[in-house]
Order: sequence, then structure tokens, then C-alpha cells
Amino acid sequence: MAERKRKPDQHSDLQRARAAARATERAAAQLAEFADRVSAVVGPAEMAEYDALIAREAAALSDRVEAFGRLGFGAPSLDATGPADA
Repeated sequence: MAERKRKPDQHSDLQRARAAARATERAAAQLAEFADRVSAVVGPAEMAEYDALIAREAAALSDRVEAFGRLGFGAPSLDATGPADA
């Protein structure tokens, strides 16, 4: 017997996108809190914390882009290496 193709669960996809957007917001807020309390003298502990925060923010952003992509939303390139209008 042939398998029936599973219809995408749009409600679950929308819930996932909302959760991913909130997670991205939390990750950005944590980075902003770090910026508010860090001093101009950067030591190994601050570098390690910053690296962890940036990794968390990048993972959250990736999850958000993927979740909204499932809903049909596209995102322009997030590559910040060149000019925005190039």
C-alpha cells in the first residue's frame, strides 16, 4: 500500500515560528544586558561569555529563519561582508 504524503501542519509551523522569534529576542536581550554591564577592559572571562552569547544568538537566528521559511517567508542574505546595496 502506498504511503500517503503528510500534509504540513501549518498550526505547528506557526507556533514554532513564534517561539523561534521569541528565542531570538531573548538571545539579543542577553547580549544587550552583557553590553550594559561589561567594562572597557576585556579579559578572558568576558571573551568567553561574549563568544557563548554570540553563538546562542546565531543559533536562535538560524532557527528563526528556518521556522519562518517553513511558512513561506524568505530572508535576504544575512552575509554582512559586503555593502547592503551591492
